[in-house]
Amino acid sequence: MDKKEILAKARAEKSDERETFILDKSMHWTFLVMTLSAGIFTIVRSCQDLPIMDLCATVCLSVGTGFMYRFIKNRQKFNLITGILMIFFGIVSAVEFFIGK
Repeated sequence: MDKKEILAKARAEKSDERETFILDKSMHWTFLVMTLSAGIFTIVRSCQDLPIMDLCATVCLSVGTGFMYRFIKNRQKFNLITGILMIFFGIVSAVEFFIGK
C-alpha cells in the first residue's frame, strides 16, 4: 500500500481520532461535574431534611450505565462489577424515593 492509498483510506473512514478524543474528554468532564454537583445538592438537601434518593438514583444509574458501556466495549471485569453495583444502588435508591422512605 502506498502513501496515496493510505491517505485515501483514512479520509474514507469518516472517523477522526481528535473528535473521538474530544468526545471522550467531554464525557469525562460531564460525568465529573454531574457527580460533584449531585453530591453538593445531596448534602444541602440532607441538611434541610429533604429527600435525597432521587439524586442518588440519578447519579448511580448514569454512572453505572457508563461503566456497563465500557465493559461492553473492552470486557474489563472492573467495569462490569462497578456497573452492576452502581445500577443496583441506583435501582434501590429509586425504589426508596418512590415509596417515600
